[in-house]
Amino acid sequence: MLAALALALIAGCAPESRAEPREPDHPLVGVWSLVSWERRTPDGEVTLPYGETPAGQVVYTANGRMSAQLMRPGRVFPDTATATAEEMRTFILGSYFSYYGEYTVDPEAGVVTHHVEGALHLEWLDSDRPRAFRLEGRDRLILSTAPDPQMVASGVNTLHWERIPAR
Repeated sequence: MLAALALALIAGCAPESRAEPREPDHPLVGVWSLVSWERRTPDGEVTLPYGETPAGQVVYTANGRMSAQLMRPGRVFPDTATATAEEMRTFILGSYFSYYGEYTVDPEAGVVTHHVEGALHLEWLDSDRPRAFRLEGRDRLILSTAPDPQMVASGVNTLHWERIPAR
């Protein structure tokens, strides 16, 4: 009885889902591998935040959930016995990024919004992150972000993804 009451309380405290179920063949549903990431600053400078061959994947599920992980390949972990807290922070925040939550799609506007529930960057928690999206066929996805004032290096980010085929 007590366990049933606890489950009822937990269920009542869960946030209401805003994600709508997608058809399993919805064009975004699947696992995507990061091909490139380019950032263009307001003054026109172009940078590659995680180098020429970034690694990562974004997953969109049919039940409206998503997760993304991005990293700089070839990163070397600092010696934890001698690294300062600032060196560790720079290493982690400068070479790996992840977040998860629900997502919603506005197909007319060509926007997918990531509703962030958990993230490496704490300022992203409980925020909405809209991305313009464009599909090239079924296997190429391009996501673009507006400049983000919460990020140190702000600019328009354009990320190219390729679908990872289901096995």
